[in-house]
Amino acid sequence: MDILSIRNDFINGKVDLEAFYEDVIKKVKDNEDLNIFIDFSAENIRQRVKYLKEKLKNKEKLGSLFGISVSVKDNILVKGYTNTCASKMLKDFRPIYNATIIDRILKEDAIILGKVNMDEFAMGASSETSYFGVTKNPLDKTLIPGGSSSGSAASISADIAMISLGSDTGGSVRNPSAFCSCVGYKPTYGAISRYGVVSMANSLDQVGILSNDVKSIFPVMNVISGLDTMDPTSMRDNFNLKCDENFSLKKIKIATVSNLQMYNTNEVVLNDYKKAIENLKKLGAKVEVVNFDYIKYSTNVYNVIMSCEVSSNMSRFDGIRYGYRTENYNSTKELFTNTRSEGFGEEVKRRIAMGTFYLASSNNQKLYKKGLKVRDLISKEVNKVLLEYDFILTPTATNLPPKIREGKDDALSCYASDTFNVPVNFAGLCAISVPINKKKIGGSVQFIAKRFDDERLLNVSNIFQRGLENEF
Repeated sequence: MDILSIRNDFINGKVDLEAFYEDVIKKVKDNEDLNIFIDFSAENIRQRVKYLKEKLKNKEKLGSLFGISVSVKDNILVKGYTNTCASKMLKDFRPIYNATIIDRILKEDAIILGKVNMDEFAMGASSETSYFGVTKNPLDKTLIPGGSSSGSAASISADIAMISLGSDTGGSVRNPSAFCSCVGYKPTYGAISRYGVVSMANSLDQVGILSNDVKSIFPVMNVISGLDTMDPTSMRDNFNLKCDENFSLKKIKIATVSNLQMYNTNEVVLNDYKKAIENLKKLGAKVEVVNFDYIKYSTNVYNVIMSCEVSSNMSRFDGIRYGYRTENYNSTKELFTNTRSEGFGEEVKRRIAMGTFYLASSNNQKLYKKGLKVRDLISKEVNKVLLEYDFILTPTATNLPPKIREGKDDALSCYASDTFNVPVNFAGLCAISVPINKKKIGGSVQFIAKRFDDERLLNVSNIFQRGLENEF
């Protein structure tokens, strides 16, 4: 059921708001072993429910997200909750203001469930880099949920949250959505304000939305998108996306990727991708195979550019202004060095070191400058295809979720899984991941559209998902 239908049930009294959220609180407690939440407050939820019930009783104007539950990735600032970024460095940090997107959903009467686990400072693809331990995949507790928006995807897959807000730098919303068999949407770059979202790589970061169904994304996007004077990269106009239940695919042209074996694509993923193509053809779309020359370089280039931006962004965490501070130092240099050595995890330190090396004047920033050039080539290649086709269809991830620990022990394999996600961030495009079967671990497909074509992207993926539900 989509969130607008649930909202109407709350308003019409078909579902009691208080009883519903007592069940949610119980479900969170019953699923503590999944390690989804870093900061959860039943009392905050009860107070919010009481406030909304009073609004309903007094016949006040109700927001478009009335009663809708939202989990929030722990790098998005929410007053009243810690904001740890899943790091020892910020384990006790409590913000004094909300991110813009949080103010916007609260204004529309949403209910925040709490802050959910993630990879430390969004660096990773499994949640195994989190200072607070790994989140388990609700569909199979022996598997990772993907990342870095691990808790976001797990909270949706476990039917705890209706909506989750995450961040996507190179697939960090779409990858866990694929691994947890839910929907993950990365909007056009600049569509949603990043004010109050802790930066990882500014030229790539974008807030994303996770849900169980595509239809639920429309009203959330309409609330949180648009101009924010606190974020100069935000767009001037709010989106006013309309869900067209009669959207036709009969004149839609979709490009698919040739020779997927070259990307070490898992056999299950490959078969589900073929099913998706057949379903799109049944819906009337024209599907053609296209050769991509540069996509295979995506993750290597991403690691260079992302690490350089990480190296710069992480310099603000020094133990002076906020966050963890070592007790073991005899000089200012030792204070900085020991604070960062003790406060950051291994993956964060690895990326800072790589970025610092790539940016060093001693090597004339050779790799960084080459990386920017190849990023441009990849972006132009994808945009050129989108001039001829309405959408590009790829597998979201090239593999299925590995066992817990396997991903941490094989970081390069986890990086490679995002091969088809990264070009979207390079070019600032919009994309969405849709599972083939929401009830089990399996393949998911990614629809990619040109910049600002978000409405058509959501409509085509909504019709596609509806067709899948009829099949399964």
